Amino acid sequence: MCKEIISTNGKYCLDTIYFGGGTPTTLSLSQFEKIFLSLREKFTFSENIEISIESTPEMVTIQSLEGWEKLGVNRLSVGIQSLNPKTLKEIQRSEKGDILQCFETLEKYFQKSKKIYFSLDFIIGLPFMKKGELLENIKFLLENYIFVKHISVYMLEEYYEVPEEIDSKFENIIYPNSWKANSIPEEDYLEEYVSIKAYLKEKGFFQYEISNFAKPGFECKHNCGYWSHKENLAFGLGAHGFVENTRFSNSENFIDYYAKRNIFKENLSEENIFFEKVMFSIRTKGISKCDLKQLNQEKVNYFLKIGYLEEKGEKIILAEKAVLLLDYILSEIL
Repeated sequence: MCKEIISTNGKYCLDTIYFGGGTPTTLSLSQFEKIFLSLREKFTFSENIEISIESTPEMVTIQSLEGWEKLGVNRLSVGIQSLNPKTLKEIQRSEKGDILQCFETLEKYFQKSKKIYFSLDFIIGLPFMKKGELLENIKFLLENYIFVKHISVYMLEEYYEVPEEIDSKFENIIYPNSWKANSIPEEDYLEEYVSIKAYLKEKGFFQYEISNFAKPGFECKHNCGYWSHKENLAFGLGAHGFVENTRFSNSENFIDYYAKRNIFKENLSEENIFFEKVMFSIRTKGISKCDLKQLNQEKVNYFLKIGYLEEKGEKIILAEKAVLLLDYILSEIL
């Protein structure tokens, strides 16, 4: 990866760096140091650069936090998903005890240093979670700890029929159909989402994207850049980038990656760029009315009439009740 970084063409000033996908915190601090040396050798860092890293709860210790902070990391995202022990076991994630210990560690570190801010991820629709349970998980968190500045709440919508003989091999990347059988009905997802959204608003978190909520000033700059079509370089196996209107991704196969073979490369047309602009806009601040003439006006008016879309100033926004229908609405208006 360091060689890949150094061989990058062009000069860039980095606004954000994001270590994510998989579990980057399995890297040792010395390995991270080598990566940062390569980044600093090749690029300049903006004055207010955001450097994020993803982690699992059991990898979070006072020592690791101190090491990451010294490297310049100022945002840590931890995948929690749920506090239900049965759920965590089923989805092969951290045990509840590890998660609670992580909370204590983050709280202790937050009292000591304010240089890293913390984000936690949760998922609606996981197996064995009862209706309203995820809201109670989040209430427990926010009523007992003050370190949380950002929360992401995703919905698990896709399930697949997985043959039993391969289920055990791929259950960490494919959602077995059995999950759906043991989850709350999809018709309850919206109610769950709305109740969590209302509670987070009450606690001072504002929504800046369908799945993302932050205390003022703690939005994820990296994600905001992605949603606003900013260029992003990508390094490492399976990494996805966007440079000069071209999307690309590295191979997830080490031999192909080492041979510098991209598994995907697409030069975006003006039509593609507009499609992505609308797709990202509706998830965040809304679609500009200036762009409506390029959309299916009949469908837009229909969704406005039935309340799936709403007018807000010079924007068309997605109505709260239509969150689960986003993909369908996009397919109709584009």
